[in-house]
Amino acid sequence: MSRKESPRHPSGKSSGSDATGAEGDTRPRSVVLKLSRLVTGKAFNRYGYSLFALFIFLSGVYFGITYLPADGPHSSEEAKEKEFSGEIEDRTVLPSSRPEDFFPASEFRPQAAILIGCQNNLNVTPELYVDIAKAIDRRVPLLGVVNTEAQAEEGVRLIREYGLPGDAMRFVVLPSSSMWIRDYAPMILRYDSERSVMVDAKYHTRTMRENRKKDDFMGFDLARMLGLPLRSIPIVLEGGNVISNGDGMLLTSVKTVLENKKSRYERDQIMHMFNDFLGVNSVYTVTPLVGEPNGHTDMFMTMVDKNLAIVGEIDPMVDPTNSAILEANAKFLSTITTSAGPIRVRRIPMPPRWGEHWRSYTNVIMANGVLLMPSFSGVDPEIEARAEAVYRSSLPEGWVVKRINCDKLVNLNGQLHCISYNIPGFVSIEGLLRKAKPIMTVIE
Repeated sequence: MSRKESPRHPSGKSSGSDATGAEGDTRPRSVVLKLSRLVTGKAFNRYGYSLFALFIFLSGVYFGITYLPADGPHSSEEAKEKEFSGEIEDRTVLPSSRPEDFFPASEFRPQAAILIGCQNNLNVTPELYVDIAKAIDRRVPLLGVVNTEAQAEEGVRLIREYGLPGDAMRFVVLPSSSMWIRDYAPMILRYDSERSVMVDAKYHTRTMRENRKKDDFMGFDLARMLGLPLRSIPIVLEGGNVISNGDGMLLTSVKTVLENKKSRYERDQIMHMFNDFLGVNSVYTVTPLVGEPNGHTDMFMTMVDKNLAIVGEIDPMVDPTNSAILEANAKFLSTITTSAGPIRVRRIPMPPRWGEHWRSYTNVIMANGVLLMPSFSGVDPEIEARAEAVYRSSLPEGWVVKRINCDKLVNLNGQLHCISYNIPGFVSIEGLLRKAKPIMTVIE
């Protein structure tokens, strides 16, 4: 009887008899030994690496069970989040969200804090910062941004020497190159009911080559202090050139489109990125002032409600070109409809230029019920009174308007809005306050 055929090897070859030369194998022993080595080598090639990988896997499982804590992070993402939150792990729970929180925040809504760019200007214009602290009068935590611990201590001494309480203005170290924090600080919005996100745009100065990298990177340090993730939007966008009505609508000047065309972004691409990264429903562009070096919207307009815009006005006899531009911008805004209805436009006088320097009454700070309006030497008091009256009649009941002299800022081509940054009311600032000087025993 013939022998039953042996099972087929997975390779398709018969397994045959024992490779060491079983009974009935008539091949020479040297041939059998060579075949043995060949078969053994092929078997290892086929199974050896798999067995080795299995050994590594089982070793890893044993190590994990033996040495890793049972309550530790269960993924690399959790580990990163744990490391990132670090010192602010026990921060308070954020308040429940409102629909407006999911859009770039408007400045007329409640604020958690306001940052003021100080840097090396602190000892140049100390009265400016003292005036701001006095005017806000602790309606909202006010934090001066400085580059070093020594500057922070200098700020603390300044506030004390002017007889103000220590928490009238505290100081936090966030290294940056300039005091124009409005332009380079990230925007903040919610991305779900419990968490918020910072969105950071590329930042370049007007020359596009000036060495201001610290400004561009400051957002990373701020995000860490606030315990917020940071997302980058790949377009050039300066905060002074963005106005949000807090309800899904953004206004910017055509400068934003022109700057990003240098990176070969077309207008539609830019608008889509606004929607994708900021969640806004609509973006409108207006024409900036001719001759004004920044090209920013905050130099000639602001919003004090979802559908109420304040737009500058220039006498056509003084400057016919920019008078016409502002007139056209005002008419255009009045055609836009928001969730609260069509935009209502109120006009506010523009103060005359100071030589080559522009001045504006729309470059304001809004701080939980107080509006700080720039004031200038040498301007007809009637003009400033009219400007203040526009705000008093436009703001909700209970708001107050206070003037801050901005002569020295004007010489640097900026004003109040340019050196300020609003942190929305739904953001916890505990991590920021822990780093601020002077150290306060109790955080109110």
